[in-house]
Amino acid sequence: MESAVAIPEAALWRGSEVAGIDDFAVDMDPSACATLEEAALRLATEGVDPVEVGPDDLPLGGLGSTIEAVRDEVLAGSGMVLLRGFPVDRLSGDGIAMFFWGIGLRLGRAVSQSVMGDRLGRVVDVTDVDPHARAYRNRTELTPHSDPTDLLAFLCIVPAAEGGESRFVSSATVHEEIRAARPELLEHLYRGFHYHRFGEQEEGSDPVTPWRVPVYSVCDGLLSCRFVKEYVEMAADDQNPAVEITAAEREALDLFEATTQSTDLRIAFTLQPGEAIIANNYTVLHARTAFTSNPDRRRELLRLWMAADPTRPVVQEVAIYDRAYHGGEAGVPPQPGRMPSLASRFDQD
Repeated sequence: MESAVAIPEAALWRGSEVAGIDDFAVDMDPSACATLEEAALRLATEGVDPVEVGPDDLPLGGLGSTIEAVRDEVLAGSGMVLLRGFPVDRLSGDGIAMFFWGIGLRLGRAVSQSVMGDRLGRVVDVTDVDPHARAYRNRTELTPHSDPTDLLAFLCIVPAAEGGESRFVSSATVHEEIRAARPELLEHLYRGFHYHRFGEQEEGSDPVTPWRVPVYSVCDGLLSCRFVKEYVEMAADDQNPAVEITAAEREALDLFEATTQSTDLRIAFTLQPGEAIIANNYTVLHARTAFTSNPDRRRELLRLWMAADPTRPVVQEVAIYDRAYHGGEAGVPPQPGRMPSLASRFDQD
């Protein structure tokens, strides 16, 4: 454990000390959106798949400086931005997906989000046809966690009828809270835990990570966080004595989770149509309350998982899948013909 790591002041925010999500908001000028909007509409009308489009086909025009500032803030500042002003009232579903993809191209390189290999994901509840759908395809509560890439982005298209509140917390602030209250427990979080892979691993790989995935780690002076509670719990329930959680480790996990859910630390908000939250998975944890959709139109978000360029320096043990452990892409390995459906409630958003 490296307790002397320097943490940027901007990353050490507390929900109780800011004016809510508005303190993290950046508004896009409608006139600055015109160039990207026009290109997105043209390509969508031609039936082009967004994931096949590069930045030359989706010029930012007047949005360039805004998106560059957003990227800098997410990577080196507070760790998240609420980007407002997506033209959901002017572009159709395909058009707004193209517009969102154009923004994402300037933030990082989109990677696979599930065994389907989807790089532009749709977060929508499908449990009426698949009760075991992965968490981004169901309506259950999700506790604070991180996704397996540098950056994430969610764009709200249709809000829930009820619930679906987003909750974000600085993992750096959580680290400092634990260091102040129970510093002896940090060593267990730095040592980490085995993760269950829920059958999404590459062929021939183990169902549980052979290595421990650290909750906190330091590389090149940067503190990073990786945590998905359900993956840890399911690995411990896998009847393998080698991955059992000790009493001291359980105490550390319980304190970590309680701290991540502190109302003093977190920011809670509900995304509205045309708003996107962009966050750094290594410095911010996110959660979601359960929700219900309107009967005539389901809650829908668009999602990107992105590798930054250059990617954040991290220890190889933060990887969940073998290919990422060996320096490859960090997303879920595509498995043609499979769907992101698990006979378990344990999964990630």
